[in-house]
Amino acid sequence: MRGEQATMPELVALSLPPARPEPVPGCRECLGFAVQRANAVSIGDYSKVSDMNVILRAHLRDAHGSE
Repeated sequence: MRGEQATMPELVALSLPPARPEPVPGCRECLGFAVQRANAVSIGDYSKVSDMNVILRAHLRDAHGSE
């Protein structure tokens, strides 16, 4: 590198990810999404964990008016 700057010119501010969505007690769909998420965690499939969080948040918003 011929005198090129190897660092970023400005600091990058990162925030914490949103809290993990929790299923509504008694809702079978919520429970199903939470079980799929737990299974994904158990095998280290964090892409699926993220997907299930997105799906559960959407379900909570659409079916339960929360999140």
